[in-house]
Amino acid sequence: MLLKLTVLDQNLCAGCGACALVCPEQLISFDPDTVTPVLDLAGDQCEPCGECLAVCPGLQPDTDRAEQELFGRTRTAQERWLGINRVAIGARSTDAHIVRRSASGGTATTLLLTARAHLGVDLTLTMGRHAQQGWRSAAQVDGAEQAIINNAQSTYQLAPYLNALRECFEQTPQARIALVGLACHVQAIRKLQRRDTAIGRWAKSQIVCVIETACSSNTLPAGTRSIISDVLAQDPQQVTDIKYREGEYPGRLQVTLIDNQTLGIDFWEILGKLKDNKTFRCLSCGDWMSGLADVSVCDGDPNIFEASLNGSQEKKHGRALVRTDMGQLLVDRAIAHGRLETWAIDLSGFNLGLERKKNRRRFYETQDLVLPAGPGIGDLFDEMALVDDAELINPANYRSAQ
Repeated sequence: MLLKLTVLDQNLCAGCGACALVCPEQLISFDPDTVTPVLDLAGDQCEPCGECLAVCPGLQPDTDRAEQELFGRTRTAQERWLGINRVAIGARSTDAHIVRRSASGGTATTLLLTARAHLGVDLTLTMGRHAQQGWRSAAQVDGAEQAIINNAQSTYQLAPYLNALRECFEQTPQARIALVGLACHVQAIRKLQRRDTAIGRWAKSQIVCVIETACSSNTLPAGTRSIISDVLAQDPQQVTDIKYREGEYPGRLQVTLIDNQTLGIDFWEILGKLKDNKTFRCLSCGDWMSGLADVSVCDGDPNIFEASLNGSQEKKHGRALVRTDMGQLLVDRAIAHGRLETWAIDLSGFNLGLERKKNRRRFYETQDLVLPAGPGIGDLFDEMALVDDAELINPANYRSAQ
């Protein structure tokens, strides 16, 4: 099977769930801990259709082809890490409740709510919590406003996210869908929308709005589980909910137990735990943003690690890169209906999340390994790479002088 040979055996699975979404015979499930496909190849059920590999972003995200279709050109060297965009803005929800529930101002949440209320979107795909195991993340397809708000914060945990769309395809094929995802999710959706198959044509017509959040790298479920068991000394099975950026900016990880007790840990501390539980595909990924979403969003503060260590006077907000006609329409409608406040920003300067992504990619390019493809312009670095990025999140670099 080509997916196994070219992606799984090379440790290039992104855990996005797209392969299971498109499998005609539904032969692919996912190991909940490794978040990799489990292939049921018994008998002659698996036909060599190649759909799973065709939509997989693990080895080939197909960025150049998607950019040609979306923008009529590919990105320049100056656009390598942020992609092609029309405008970059600072943004924040005008709803105090959404700002409070969010990690960085509720920009992505507000755009999803705008799509639902003003652009005829019926369902949204967001990452929430597993119904039976609250410490795990799980995809949630819902039409309710409250579901979007409940899932306002990022979930720093891998799950086969896109597979949740299969039920929409089968049971509510006329529903218009908006989703928020990471670079790999967006790449897979764009690949799917090019497929001349029943599910590909459905995705092209019914997935009408795609928002992404920037990602330095994602984390296996074991990262969250180790924080709960090793740091907080709690049984993960007693957890009903987790928020990774709860409270005053930049937020703390907050764990809620069955008895409604809440426990927390500062955000800067969890990064060290999470970084020990990552996959090769996430660590070697060359995309902080895919550049293929309608709108891309990142935290407004360029160094939330330092803000978590020393406190911050920063007011929660995000940075949004508007890329497509739909993205512009979303932002315009959100502003017109008083849902979003925006202002001009300068994207130049240091950004810790992006620097971590660049450093990791730089390190892996020094190794003799098969890596996930970046945009066609390639990755050329002059600086020496650190081993992973432990030094970039060393507290000694950021602590205020006492």
